[in-house]
Amino acid sequence: MVTLSPDLPDELVHEILFRLPPDEPACLFRLSVLSKPWHSLLSDPAFHHHYRKFHQTPPMLGYIYNESAHGETISVTHFVPTTGSCPPCTFDPQLADMVMCDCRHGRVLLDDGEVPMELVVWDPMTGRRRGLSDPRESLFYIGAAVLCAVDGCDHTTCHEGPFHVVFVGIDAEVGMATAYKYSSETGEWSMPTSELALVGELEMVVELDLFDDLGTVDDGYFQAMHSVLVEDSLHFLLMSGPQGARILKYDVGRHCLSVIVPPAAAAVYNQGTVLMATEHGRLGVAHIDKLILYLWSRETGPDGVAAWVQYRVIDLMPFLPIGDHAIKVELIGAVEGASIIFATTALGVYAIDLKLLRSRKLCEGQDVRPLFPFMSFYNPPAFAE
Repeated sequence: MVTLSPDLPDELVHEILFRLPPDEPACLFRLSVLSKPWHSLLSDPAFHHHYRKFHQTPPMLGYIYNESAHGETISVTHFVPTTGSCPPCTFDPQLADMVMCDCRHGRVLLDDGEVPMELVVWDPMTGRRRGLSDPRESLFYIGAAVLCAVDGCDHTTCHEGPFHVVFVGIDAEVGMATAYKYSSETGEWSMPTSELALVGELEMVVELDLFDDLGTVDDGYFQAMHSVLVEDSLHFLLMSGPQGARILKYDVGRHCLSVIVPPAAAAVYNQGTVLMATEHGRLGVAHIDKLILYLWSRETGPDGVAAWVQYRVIDLMPFLPIGDHAIKVELIGAVEGASIIFATTALGVYAIDLKLLRSRKLCEGQDVRPLFPFMSFYNPPAFAE
């Protein structure tokens, strides 16, 4: 075995390498091309197991978003690395004309926007893709999500393992929601969940283009936002008109749907409300009124009853550049399990760190929604023999 350093024992070299920042994969990449011994170490699964255990939380290596114009989604998907030099992956040009649906556990889910549509699960770290059929019959598409299928996984190294895709749709004629679950291990969709009535509760008419311009019928409209995973359940924020909004909950293990009523104050703000998975593992809601941000968490009391608790109110004015005050600041996404949300202003798109109370500009433009962070550790590719 070739010694990695003539001056330091390999054990000490490992300890130094464990402390390289995971959000700068260029460090690992440059070391990996020094020699085959260095590359063998840095691509060794054992090294990456300890490296990820040391850092625990995968960094955001980039973000993906759909482009929109005049409120309507354009089928152009953008991947933007946030790591400066040595981006960890290159966006597949064959996927650029698809619509972004979800991004989680190192995987990206897209659809081609057609009816019936084609879903694609893409791993940016390896370039692998898998196409899925459209499970719906007469359902209007609400949303879809991708997630790891390994029980008890810490989601630091699971992007190449088995996964699930969840598809949620509505029968607009009767106002019933239904969900399907795809397993990569069987290559098949499950039977649909029991139908869940929505229209009777919300008293509104469902519109067809759920990611396009909001259609208005009888003073009510309907729009689906991307999902948030909390424990073993996916949550979709369903926006409506004066009747308020609802959160559609899909229990992955039990394969069933239910409805959660969001905080009353948050239910009336169109495109100013996003779901969050808080750092304490609870379902959260963030909504903005002008430049005041309100944060809510769903807590279970001693009696076992869950209720919304407002835990923070933040004035964004001191640290969020907004430019033209006439252009509304909108929330367009969040990082699951971290205190980071994304907002659009007249000056562009910003990531807002709610712990440090500071913002960082990601890109220009206001026609970015929703925005999906790509969270993953970088793994140097193997040398071709």
